[in-house]
Amino acid sequence: MDYVKYISSAKWRRSEARLGELQSAGFRCRTCNALAGPDPLEVHHRTYERLGRELVGDLTALCRKCHVGVTDILRGRRYALLPPMTADIVTMRPAVLFDNSRAGDRS
Repeated sequence: MDYVKYISSAKWRRSEARLGELQSAGFRCRTCNALAGPDPLEVHHRTYERLGRELVGDLTALCRKCHVGVTDILRGRRYALLPPMTADIVTMRPAVLFDNSRAGDRS
């Protein structure tokens, strides 16, 4: 399933699980307790196992700021588990900035 297309769809906006999580959270951010205001609450997927057929427990209501923070933390944890990438190292001679062979030639 195309995640971006799904999140932009009416099916997602009308999702019983999404609306159930917002109601269960009291229309407040689960992290900082901010009340939904001019910026609507966002609903974070805790799992993508049932994307398109989510359960209320698969989702968490968050304000935009907390959603960005939670996503950053989770991405950091995921990337920390990856083995480090290695690079081929090529040893080079230091670059010569001046041509000393013509030091006496000022023409």
